[in-house]
Amino acid sequence: MSKNTKNLQNKKDEKKPAAPKAPKAPQGSAAPKHEEKKPEKKVEEAQVMTEEQVRVMAGTDPDKLRQNIKTLSPDMKILAFSLLEKTVINPADPTLAFPLEVRKTTNMLVAIGVISTLMDHCANGDDSFALAMRQTDYAALIECAKGAGYDLKLPEIKALPVTDDGKVVVEAKKVKVGEAEKKKLQEEKKIREGEKPELDPEKITSEEDLKKALEYMFITQGGRRLTGTLTDGIEFMKKFRLHEASLAENADAAKAKFETYNSGDWLDDLFSYVQPSVFFTGIGRGMANVTMVEKNPIHAFVIFRDAVKDKETGNPVLSDQELAYCVKSIMKWYCNVTIESNKKAVEGLDAKKNAKDIEACNHRIADLEKAFEYFTNPSFDDVISLLENIGSKFTEDGGSLTPECQKANSIFNMVCKTYYGKQLSTADYKNLDTNIQQYAGCIINMFREAGSDDKNYAISNITELEERTAEEKEAIIKEAKKEWADRKKASEKNA
Repeated sequence: MSKNTKNLQNKKDEKKPAAPKAPKAPQGSAAPKHEEKKPEKKVEEAQVMTEEQVRVMAGTDPDKLRQNIKTLSPDMKILAFSLLEKTVINPADPTLAFPLEVRKTTNMLVAIGVISTLMDHCANGDDSFALAMRQTDYAALIECAKGAGYDLKLPEIKALPVTDDGKVVVEAKKVKVGEAEKKKLQEEKKIREGEKPELDPEKITSEEDLKKALEYMFITQGGRRLTGTLTDGIEFMKKFRLHEASLAENADAAKAKFETYNSGDWLDDLFSYVQPSVFFTGIGRGMANVTMVEKNPIHAFVIFRDAVKDKETGNPVLSDQELAYCVKSIMKWYCNVTIESNKKAVEGLDAKKNAKDIEACNHRIADLEKAFEYFTNPSFDDVISLLENIGSKFTEDGGSLTPECQKANSIFNMVCKTYYGKQLSTADYKNLDTNIQQYAGCIINMFREAGSDDKNYAISNITELEERTAEEKEAIIKEAKKEWADRKKASEKNA
């Protein structure tokens, strides 16, 4: 067992932002004449969508509703924005805002890579560095920075200059980075700019040189190409250990030790030599926070799976089970390091003068220990109740979704998108709901302890999608409308 896993392993053994402004017209030139007709064109092309349809879409496919807002009639636009505000941006449980918002607008790990790059330039005095991005992406970036717990202040979107094509420009000099993270970034810069260590795993002969090589790899590559950092790190450790074993007196016996190693075991070994970089701290904290909210590893796994897909094939670089091992290893690494730092912080605080700080540290330790439990022996509860909760189960006020429905919808949409490449509707496919439930159950199985998986969930149970007929689709939509109308009527009667 690698030394960084002891804390948690021993414990286990004991048992939306507002709509973006319209892009500015190019400076110094008059707007083309045809632009004057745009408002009229939008009115002519406005979708005739009933209030019931807008509400149903908000509950089943908020992404699709958001994409179609521009085509809705004015009164339906107002309703759509109101529903998206309730279900996506500011749900009843405020802690849901980070994972939902980031999932809907940008990949969390990509956003963390952008943030750490921006912080790096800021911390190291590169005032000339700037990023141009879509306004919606910048809003998501702010949410991601908050959710991942970075100690930095990003400028308000209204204060940023806008390019001719409507993008906002974020300058490093306007980003304020906390002192602790600034110091860490400056240390990482020294490693990047220092003497390049030996990077051939078969030529490294000491633990000190191994540590230098791994630190260099993670700090020079981390945050810029996660996929490469992950696979290169695993292969590096494999080659190093097998070469080391080949030099042993009984080489065959020495090599046999590693025959059962999975990707997580190799990462555990690697992480025992390096501390998390600012980038990987963000990944760990982000996945831990999402998991503490969702109380299962599904969201963290899907976010990670999407982040390590090969750009050319669109497929993950490792099997799902190997990725699950990697996620668990990263979480052990992050949680152990953070728990230890909080314990040390408590030791250095005065019990009377710093009571609140001590309480905060202890609370964080308890949160992280609980979060890690969701990666070692998660419950199937959310998977079992998934099908009864997906869709548009409105509360008595007839407007907002129940917390159970919000959670089920987010699981359904995330799992659907990672395995089918896009969000699909149960109104279009007969077996989509059962397939998504099977995929979600398989994810839970991958994180369960050996022998405690549920055989009811297996890839072999997933079938080819069966499209519904036009008549069947119409009947389902009609039924959804009736359900909403009945709920609304009951709500008005009780008011």
